[in-house]
Amino acid sequence: MVKIEIRDAMRKTGDYEKLGDLSYFIPHSLPPAEPGLELTTEIMTLYGEASFSLGQLNEMSQRLPNLRRFIKAYVLKEALLSSEIEGIHTTLIDVFTHTLNDTKISKDTQLVLNYIKSLDVALQMIKDKGLPLASRVILAAHEVLMEVGDRDRAAPGHYRQQSVRVGDLIPPPAPRVPELMSNLEKYINEPSDLPSLIKAGLAHIQFETIHPFLDGNGRIGRLLIVLMLINSGILDAPILYPSYYFKKHRFEYYQTLDRVRTHGDFEGWIAYYLKAIKDSSIDAHRRAKEIELLEKELKNIIQSDNKLSKVQKTTIDVANALFEAPVTSITEISNNIGKSYNTVYNVIKRFLYLGIVIEKEKGGKRNQLYRFEPYISLLEKEY
Repeated sequence: MVKIEIRDAMRKTGDYEKLGDLSYFIPHSLPPAEPGLELTTEIMTLYGEASFSLGQLNEMSQRLPNLRRFIKAYVLKEALLSSEIEGIHTTLIDVFTHTLNDTKISKDTQLVLNYIKSLDVALQMIKDKGLPLASRVILAAHEVLMEVGDRDRAAPGHYRQQSVRVGDLIPPPAPRVPELMSNLEKYINEPSDLPSLIKAGLAHIQFETIHPFLDGNGRIGRLLIVLMLINSGILDAPILYPSYYFKKHRFEYYQTLDRVRTHGDFEGWIAYYLKAIKDSSIDAHRRAKEIELLEKELKNIIQSDNKLSKVQKTTIDVANALFEAPVTSITEISNNIGKSYNTVYNVIKRFLYLGIVIEKEKGGKRNQLYRFEPYISLLEKEY
């Protein structure tokens, strides 16, 4: 085994170990050293702005009448965006209708649903069971994430047992992965002088450099950011979708990740990461306000419409069901709210007239799907 030192870098961030014809990059443990991370004026300014934006988002989440519903929508948005970065393409409509269609669910849609389930599993382990954010949680999340698709190739819930290449990077050889992940989990869980928000950004780059899995590293690495922010108390619920910014500035995302290895530029990555947190927080906050406004407008319509006001409680129940499942059928709503098919049909018929819902596709009366267009438009809106 030959060690090749990194040269011409701001700081040394690891070693190259040559095994056969391949040179594997072995990252040094966190935090950055020789020199330590420089909290530049730019970083501290961005840190203040990102913290403020996160605080605003948290404050809004605490006064939302139905936080669970917002969490569901925002986790779905992060799942879609994070998956798109990895070339996995599906749509909000595909996800919302996967239980209503007779056709087999697509692999890409299932992988997005798996992301949502993997976050739920990880949150239950660290919040409900009180487990530390360590390998046990990360492996469990990965097992759920990769339970379909290239299951045999991805080795769900297990660190890789073979070498991989990521662009110009050959991550550490498989036998080194458990040790490197153990060092990372110690860093995640030990007290630090660095702010927790910045610490989460450092943990993400370390995870991606180790590249512990055969597949799913990007999605689990981005999930780790949200888990760390919740675990440290910075974020109350997973209503932040950092992949919004990472996808929008994908080239810079990979470039700044690479520069940590090639130039020791942790500062450049942290500046980029803090911009991602700031912009994603602003986007999520703005979207939450608009969804909140939509809900108020809908209630005003229900109260002022002569036909709907006569069955106001039932109509509000139907509206809430549409926020839960914005593409649905009358039968589904009827089952969910415990009202007769005809009662729900009369409300939906009025919603159609008022433009609150549209028919998604023509078919028999009982097979007809309805789309809560104003809500879907807000979820898909690009600010």
